[in-house]
Amino acid sequence: MRMFRILFLFFALSHVAFAQKEIPLYSGDVPNSSKATVPIDTSVTHNVGPNKIDILHGVITPTLTLYLPDPARATGTAVIICPGGGYFILATSHEGHDMAKKFNEVGIAAFVLKYRLPRKELMPDKRIGSLQDAQRAIQVVRENAKQWNINPNKIGILGSSAGGHLASTAGTHFEKAYIDNPNNISLRPNFMILNYPVISFSDSLTHQGSRMNLIGHADAAVRGSKKFQELGMPLEDVELFSNELQVTPKTPPTFITAPLTDNVVPVGNTFAFIAALQQHNVPVETFIYESGPHGFGMYNPTAKEQWIDACLRWIKRNFEPNLDWANLKRFESENKNLTNPVSTENRIVFMGNSITEGWSRLAPGFWNGKPYINRGISGQTTPQMLLRFKQDVIDLNPKVVVILAGTNDIAGNTGPMTLEQSRDNIIAMAQLAKANGIKVILSSVIPAFDFPWRPGLEPAPKIVALNQMIKAYCARNKIVYLDYHTAMKDERNGLKKELGSDGVHPNEAGYEIMGPLAEQAIKAALGKK
Repeated sequence: MRMFRILFLFFALSHVAFAQKEIPLYSGDVPNSSKATVPIDTSVTHNVGPNKIDILHGVITPTLTLYLPDPARATGTAVIICPGGGYFILATSHEGHDMAKKFNEVGIAAFVLKYRLPRKELMPDKRIGSLQDAQRAIQVVRENAKQWNINPNKIGILGSSAGGHLASTAGTHFEKAYIDNPNNISLRPNFMILNYPVISFSDSLTHQGSRMNLIGHADAAVRGSKKFQELGMPLEDVELFSNELQVTPKTPPTFITAPLTDNVVPVGNTFAFIAALQQHNVPVETFIYESGPHGFGMYNPTAKEQWIDACLRWIKRNFEPNLDWANLKRFESENKNLTNPVSTENRIVFMGNSITEGWSRLAPGFWNGKPYINRGISGQTTPQMLLRFKQDVIDLNPKVVVILAGTNDIAGNTGPMTLEQSRDNIIAMAQLAKANGIKVILSSVIPAFDFPWRPGLEPAPKIVALNQMIKAYCARNKIVYLDYHTAMKDERNGLKKELGSDGVHPNEAGYEIMGPLAEQAIKAALGKK
């Protein structure tokens, strides 16, 4: 038995090892390359707190490391990952290989790019060496898409810090090929993921080291300056590689994240790029942390909600086929294992979106030991909820259903909707419940001044209007109206800052307000005949 376990472990580890493979980026000569006098690809492991971070110095041999998912789980989506490091080193572990493994877990192919670092003694034009490698990586993945079980129209690029500058450069400079491209392969990534990125090379926003390493030519006497003219940088180069100035309507959809307190790369880089994308009507989803250091990779130690999870949802929503539009299978097994309530049990089902879904995670005390069932699904709109209402509410035989819906309708998560359509879907759920002997509580929509994933929609007055419609229907039909909005709104009809970090989703303090209001509404509903 011991030998069997050892052999099993050996084969299991072998399988994991075979899941990744490093290949040369170029099959022949590396373009824009001078012969190095000494080989300088050097890997060093640095201890940073409890973590070990692998660092590559002096890269002159560009490669791609392939992480191909289990074919049974492959979605056809791929991500090319550009580690950061100020164009001086590559942080290949936490900003490269760790991310690739995370993408593999959900069926996304990942490719860690070991790109050349700009050095004038190693390349005739150090400004474009890294970009050439990024373009070549896109070219290689597209050329091998069929072999690697990838959809050539679902290839994105991700970069952290200076790697974010490289990724955003690839996403804004794709119309000019900096490499040989005889087959006219598209060099445009289908989407970008930018993690605390360097974007601008302007004096006021840039990360000085990244800018100096990519386009600087100054001697040591003036390296302390922060002015590009004094650092030997032509204005043309500063503007060419300030990617907020290079956005066009053809720029790929973007997911972008950063902490407000980044003390290395100013968060203004992120905001400048968001503004440029919005100006050109390019879809952008944002995930901004209230706090956090620079360079945390996937996991901000100051936060519970992590950008990588939101990013995976964004990819799934926008770039993966959805054969289960209403997510009917989400609670299929839980519903099947749920026994019928006894006659004395006051079973309550909470039907909703991410605000309901997150309640169990952030405020478990509200749920523990009570006959409450959470059937919230992140991102859902009222038509999706209506489709799954029978299996996720009616078939569970609750005494009361608490319905909280409408935010994502206003955000247009499943396409444009009028407030009247949202109201009618909510009413339809209420009517289905009443027809099956289930008492109904209709909740107000939580206040929101703006949606981080779709900024500029001005949802606050629309939420107020929809709430008025819901409240009026409740009054006409003697249904309990659960008013969260009044208790949680600020002077702009947005969510009070102390009740939610992103202005939409409640935090623990927000749920502390919602809990007693919900309990009061449940008591009222159970008391109705």
